[in-house]
Amino acid sequence: MRARRQNAPPPSAPVTFSSASATPPATPHIVAPSPAALLRSGRRNSIRLRFESGGLNRFPADFKAISCQYGAADRPPLVHDFDTLPAGVDVVLYPACPVENHLARLSFGDHVFGYTRRFTNFVVDIEDSYETYWNRFSSKSRWVYKTKAKKLSKACAGKITYRQCRSAEEMKEFYDLARKVELGSFQEKVLRNGIPDDPLFFKEMMELASNGNVRGYLLIVKEKPVAYLYCLATPQTLFHETSGYDPAFATYSPGVLLQQYALQEIFAERRFRLFDFSSGGGQHKEFFSTRRLDRADVYIFRKTLRNVAIVSFVAGLGFALTKFTDMLGRIGLDARLRRLVRSVRQ
Repeated sequence: MRARRQNAPPPSAPVTFSSASATPPATPHIVAPSPAALLRSGRRNSIRLRFESGGLNRFPADFKAISCQYGAADRPPLVHDFDTLPAGVDVVLYPACPVENHLARLSFGDHVFGYTRRFTNFVVDIEDSYETYWNRFSSKSRWVYKTKAKKLSKACAGKITYRQCRSAEEMKEFYDLARKVELGSFQEKVLRNGIPDDPLFFKEMMELASNGNVRGYLLIVKEKPVAYLYCLATPQTLFHETSGYDPAFATYSPGVLLQQYALQEIFAERRFRLFDFSSGGGQHKEFFSTRRLDRADVYIFRKTLRNVAIVSFVAGLGFALTKFTDMLGRIGLDARLRRLVRSVRQ
């Protein structure tokens, strides 16, 4: 079990490696499981459809679902891969499938139909060392982040703790502390960034921790947790699952500082090839990324009148919202509108 770091170095101090460890160890080729295999190992839960415009609330209709592992599919499943769905299941969700060609928003089979929500997500290639990665940014950008860390340290008299959690014992403490972060109404109600107060979530988190497949990161100021980052792991990729910060500390960008610390730890661990920011935009995601990927959440629905009606409405409205957002972006109003919404919600 790895001991928790109570006083880890601030994010502005890069981690360095010897030349002997500059290249990650070779990782065996892993064959992605088939859609049917993913379905068998998926988790049963209740989900809501998300609109294509990332930060909006999900459509208020619940579906009994099987959710497959994030990013585990090697291709988007097709409706023709399925004769029917398991009993008592409305939909099977294959999140973050890689996309290379055009995918129809809606596709229909005999007994099932598919809904596809495309998005672009940002990733960080974990190679070389953190120092090499960080030095690819301009000196001005590095100075800005170093200044943010210094200002926060000065404001709280240096009483800052960055913490990584991996073991089951550490993740239990992470769960308790992350739930104490005061997110504000915009993150809690609109973005739904909070750690769920849900026994099932906690049980699954502890199971993942026992297998080394979860990571938690915390920023604590004067014994008060002000930001957290929760990630899920596959053999080669660490996925951003959810994160949040206390808006009272927004001046110091605590979420961004914590992300920088997390990347230091991820580079130092040498296990992963990729850090995936998952769906959703964000300036800090684009800044930290080394490239972007085209992905899609693919939903395979049981073909019923209710399901077809709701999904068709969500697909049409999502298409209209995407076009409207693109128009705002072209005239430079999208960022201002997002800031206005956040100020009103908080």
